[in-house]
Amino acid sequence: MLAAMRRNSRNVIIYVLFGVIIAVFVINFGPGSRGCGGGVAGTAYAAKVGSSTLSEQDFRFAYIALGGTQFPGQMARERRLKEFVMDKLIERELFAQEAERLGFQVSAREVEDMIADGRMMVMGVPRKVDSYVYKDGKFDYDRFKMVSQNQLGVSVVRFIEIERRELLADKVRELMKVGTKVSTDEVKTDFAIKGTQVNLEYARFSPRRYEDEGEVTAAEIDAYVKAHAAELKKQYEDRSFLYKKIDKQAKLRHLIIEVAKDAPKDKVDAAQKQIDQAAAKVKAGTPFTEVAKAVSTEERTKHKGGLIGWRKKGFTGFSEALDGKVFAAKKGELLGPERTDRGFELVQVEDFREGDVALEVAQREIAEDAVRVDHAKAKAKAEADGIAAKIKAGEKLETLVPKEPAQENADERRTKTLGTRLTDPPKLLETGMFARRGEMVQDIGVSRELARKAFELKQGEVGGPYEVAGGYVIVRVKERKDPDLVDFDKRKVEIVREYERTKWAEVLDSWSKQRCAEVRDDGRIRVNDEILSYEATAVPGKAPINEKVKYEPCAGTKLF
Repeated sequence: MLAAMRRNSRNVIIYVLFGVIIAVFVINFGPGSRGCGGGVAGTAYAAKVGSSTLSEQDFRFAYIALGGTQFPGQMARERRLKEFVMDKLIERELFAQEAERLGFQVSAREVEDMIADGRMMVMGVPRKVDSYVYKDGKFDYDRFKMVSQNQLGVSVVRFIEIERRELLADKVRELMKVGTKVSTDEVKTDFAIKGTQVNLEYARFSPRRYEDEGEVTAAEIDAYVKAHAAELKKQYEDRSFLYKKIDKQAKLRHLIIEVAKDAPKDKVDAAQKQIDQAAAKVKAGTPFTEVAKAVSTEERTKHKGGLIGWRKKGFTGFSEALDGKVFAAKKGELLGPERTDRGFELVQVEDFREGDVALEVAQREIAEDAVRVDHAKAKAKAEADGIAAKIKAGEKLETLVPKEPAQENADERRTKTLGTRLTDPPKLLETGMFARRGEMVQDIGVSRELARKAFELKQGEVGGPYEVAGGYVIVRVKERKDPDLVDFDKRKVEIVREYERTKWAEVLDSWSKQRCAEVRDDGRIRVNDEILSYEATAVPGKAPINEKVKYEPCAGTKLF
């Protein structure tokens, strides 16, 4: 066929066909290009979708056309480019097969007419392609042959067949577009929802602030175990890696009098006196928990009587020397006082364990954690309720909750971990202006009630507390912006057209995902995982190894 095309290369359609192919692919395969990369070569299948088989050539064609070869292997992996391409190929085949079921047909002539018009279709997206590889107004066949055979690996015949599948799929997409109807009232309602924006001031009351406060009684654990037996058993099974075949662990309590390593002698002497007195009390029979609550300077554990919990060697958080002493100690032994870089420390080794932890033991540990969380949540709720009551009595939110300093708002807040922020006292923050997006409230989290109330409250009104992600939030509407309905009337045609496109895209996405799941669950989608491997980042002195990825058809891969 190529020979025939060469003999008839003055034919306009053939000229344009060659020009289009090279215009699309020479960028990727010209001098200095990387080619397809990633080990995608050969003749094995890339995927089987129902009655269709997608070859490696099909995958390579799509990967190049979507710009995948412009990214280094590691960046392509991070952006999941190959999984995205596979998703789009499977989607195209599902639409093309539906077109065949409905009796649609696309001839090679239709493809040639499209190409003669300087257009091609890539994963459902039409593209205008400029042919720029003509020499002196004539097609350069030798260049085309080099690109096609040596680097692209896709014959003209295969190119036309790929584009025929694209046009088949597009016929179904266009059919669905015709069936996608919208009303002006529907569009106006959507415009009003998106045009209504608010800026919320908010204070978050997190249970994390209270989780380390106080100890849980045996009676509370007993009651929780009795009420949640089935749930605890399931958690035990789900967390089996924490309770089966474990390395040796020590259950520890800790007490510290913090003093800097280079502190003045008088401060060091005072700290040593305190720790000696604490050790003497424990040795005399005073429970370690009482002593820790009374004198330990570590806020994180003192409220729990110094309880650290179960730790394995190397993960105690102690110095290497003290860590070694812990695992050389006997059950019940008191270690210290020890002088460390942090200060003077006492450690009580309550117990040891290794191997398998029985359900009866593990469920009490899980129950203790759950009761502690319940306690913390109740305290956070009480704090939020107290603030809300004072606001109703006439006090101002900003006098009850301090505003976050502007500098921390801009810089320091970004450097804090979420866990650190949640243990801070409540501060008054701002979301910035935002429109409603389902149940997500900007900067605050997911809450159906708050997402609704935020746009019902008037400017200056306070609402809450609302439960969000296990904590509680009080909000005040600082700013409110209503939709510009005059602008809607001016741009009605444009806005309706854009809404139709958006709704059409949603219809296509919904149909393809549902159909894909049906075919997959019927066992009629198979993917060659080797196609989706990425070349690992090179390590000096070692050959790169292809990194395989776990791919799930119909999951809907996002590029970023």
